Amino acid sequence: MVEFLKGVWLGTGTCGAAQSRTTSPCPQPRVPVFFSLERNAIMMRFQHKFRALINLLIALSVAFASAHLPTFAAATPAEKPQAPATGLSELVLQLRWDHQFQFAGYYAAQWMGYYEEEGFTVDIRPAFTEDESEILDAALEVQEGRADFGVGAANLMIAQDAGMDLILVASIFQRSAVEYCTLLEDRGNTVFDLSQLHIARRPGDLLDLELQALFASEGITPFATRTTDITRDFTLEDLIRGDFDVVPDFLGQIPYAASKAGIPVKVIRPAEHGIDFYGDTLITSAKLANANPELVERFRRASIKGWTYALEHPMEISELIVERLKLPEAVPETAPEMQALKDFNAYQATKVLELTHYPIVEMGNINPFRWIKMAEAMKSLGMIEEVPDLNAMIFDYDQIKVTQLETTRKNLAIAFAILTGFLTLFFLVYLKRRNGLLVKEISDRQLAEHKLVLSNARYETIFRSSVLGITVTDANGRIRHVNDAWCSMTGYTADKLCEMNINQLIAPESREIDAEQHRDLMAGRITSYSVEKKYLRKSAGGWGDGTIGNGGNGGQTRSDKGGQTPTESSAKAPASNTTTSNATAPKDHFYGRMVLTRIWDSGSDTMLNMSMVTDITREVEDAAALRRAETLIRYQGRMAAMGEMIGSIAHQWRQPLHTLKLVLMNLRDPGNEPDYIEASYQKASALIRRMSETIDDFRYFSSPRTEPRAFTVAESVRLVLGLVDEQLRVSGITLETENLELLPIIGFDNQFSHVLFNLISNAIDALKQNPPGLARAIHIAGQQTENALYIRVADTGPGISAKDADQIFEMYYTTKAAHGGTGLGLPMARSIIESTFGGRLTLISAETAKPAELAGSPQKSTEDSLATTWRTVFEIELPLTRKAGAAS
Repeated sequence: MVEFLKGVWLGTGTCGAAQSRTTSPCPQPRVPVFFSLERNAIMMRFQHKFRALINLLIALSVAFASAHLPTFAAATPAEKPQAPATGLSELVLQLRWDHQFQFAGYYAAQWMGYYEEEGFTVDIRPAFTEDESEILDAALEVQEGRADFGVGAANLMIAQDAGMDLILVASIFQRSAVEYCTLLEDRGNTVFDLSQLHIARRPGDLLDLELQALFASEGITPFATRTTDITRDFTLEDLIRGDFDVVPDFLGQIPYAASKAGIPVKVIRPAEHGIDFYGDTLITSAKLANANPELVERFRRASIKGWTYALEHPMEISELIVERLKLPEAVPETAPEMQALKDFNAYQATKVLELTHYPIVEMGNINPFRWIKMAEAMKSLGMIEEVPDLNAMIFDYDQIKVTQLETTRKNLAIAFAILTGFLTLFFLVYLKRRNGLLVKEISDRQLAEHKLVLSNARYETIFRSSVLGITVTDANGRIRHVNDAWCSMTGYTADKLCEMNINQLIAPESREIDAEQHRDLMAGRITSYSVEKKYLRKSAGGWGDGTIGNGGNGGQTRSDKGGQTPTESSAKAPASNTTTSNATAPKDHFYGRMVLTRIWDSGSDTMLNMSMVTDITREVEDAAALRRAETLIRYQGRMAAMGEMIGSIAHQWRQPLHTLKLVLMNLRDPGNEPDYIEASYQKASALIRRMSETIDDFRYFSSPRTEPRAFTVAESVRLVLGLVDEQLRVSGITLETENLELLPIIGFDNQFSHVLFNLISNAIDALKQNPPGLARAIHIAGQQTENALYIRVADTGPGISAKDADQIFEMYYTTKAAHGGTGLGLPMARSIIESTFGGRLTLISAETAKPAELAGSPQKSTEDSLATTWRTVFEIELPLTRKAGAAS
């Protein structure tokens, strides 16, 4: 509705039907009218769009040429990728063995800061797991993403053939470090002679690949030789003990141990027999190389610098390896001293220098032909099925950049051709269509102007004829526009209202009730809000009695008078307002439900306040009348309960009075002994005291309470029993309680006692109807859960029929009409529990209220061995989330 009336206001402005068309203080209606469009004006716009289209084509051409300037120079090698200005990338390098000089170049790149210069921090991981129970495969670690780079050798061909997608980044060892050692000086001079010896082999091991290739090159079946499978490492001790004639070695570890022990050893190298395999090679995944070739190139460049430094400063790096890294397990235990360890790394440094061919061969050089020969040899051995595409497998940063630039150039060229064709086609279609629409556009615009005028007139009519009282005010509350409904509500003419401030029409007690909401609206934190207010009519003097201030439409004026809600003021209205003599007299005020929002006024280029008021005077007055009726009914219910309590007091006094009469009659006997007289006196005093206590209980029950207090259900039950115990005794009714002391309540204890008195009194009346032989019992049980207190009052009376159960809480409905029932007790009891304690009073069926749920003795037997059956059960539920009875 708010959005619709905003549309009603936009572009219009009216002060009602009675406004002056010449001297009215309200602005006249504003209806935007478009000037008629001439043909030459439309042609000028068309020419402007045509020039813009041509400029767009020129700009796209320039952008295309600029974007491809680097592509045209791509014939030269690509520029070196630069390290990021800030932040370090975290990378993982997986080695193929434990830490030793075999990987010195990577350590040097780390320690000399070459990786950091390129923007990396590198985690160099050994091949052994922490518990040394497993040797990690570097190729597999890279393929599955647990490492970014790895170190491999001939096994890379097997991994590639198995479906892995790996890239060779740099071949560090130009020759394989695999060799075979024997103590037999005169054996193993030829490949055939070697095949006749007892060789220690581990099938599937990298050290065994080159031996198989060596045998195959001479026509010897690799596994036809005398071999022994073994899973442990091979050492010099295997040769000395004679376990094997030949053992494999890597990077001269066994010859070094033999030289230290003074034992001559013969070394057989596959490369000397034509098996020329590459050694350690830096690898990465094809996924990383294609996605981020700059990163791979920077890592390769830093690693090559590290290897160059390590080979030129072998002693320095050897010492750092010993000091900083875990020592390799292959170091003989007979050389534990630091210098011996440094000597071993220095020895490995000479071996590494031989394998790299540095500086004769460029560090990291990859010869595709040698890799192909390796793959072909492995295929002939059945180790792989196909020779991989080495051109795709070898990392070439320059070629990758050229390929990427070429692909980009082709894609942009295709996109530019498509865009040019599309724009040309679009221009031709657009030109043809515009030529046909020029004349039609003029007529359509004229028709649209006519429809807009009619639409504005229709919106203005809706604004004037709305049943809601609508006012438009500025930020200071000065009325700018009103409709007829608002004039009718206030009794003023539109001209008079446009001279007034909105606060003059708001009752003083209502001007401040929405101050905070109005501030939020003006600040833009909310878009609208609704509030009920009391407004003044002209009959009340017309100008109100408050001070006009900066408040707009929401009662922003400050007033020293205390405000009250429309409901409160109507409840306190004098009774003369509703008398017959004033029924037709106009009142000096009315109540309205206002919705306030902000709208934009294009004429003044400012935001205005628009309020829409619905007259709710009848609703407010009806609500006040309903409250008065409820108050009267509650009073009647209390009086009825007072009558029942007075009847209970009469029951309580009847027996004591009769006993007191007998005592007085016996005292008239002149022959009474002094002791008898004293005993009679004491008995009479006790009777009088009991009657006085009954009066005190009644006074406590009926006295009003202004403040809630803490009490227990047991206290309220004891108070009620003081009023009805005589009725229970005379009627032969037993009353038992269970678990009531543990149920604390904060509230008005006398009102809660009133509820219990009503339930117990109803139970007594019902039990009196039980024929002899049937149990007469009342059971009051309590239970406390996490969220609520439950009190159940059950009796063994005749019960309540289903028909009566549906109406038992209705006002004036009673099942005891023949016995003077008023029908007020249960409705008032439910009203007290709901309104005062925030709980519920319900009647539950005997089937639902199983005896075990009463928390007491579920099956009580009378002296006649008759089982007790609870036929009527009332349940009181009091929530623990609030202080019961805190609000009356």
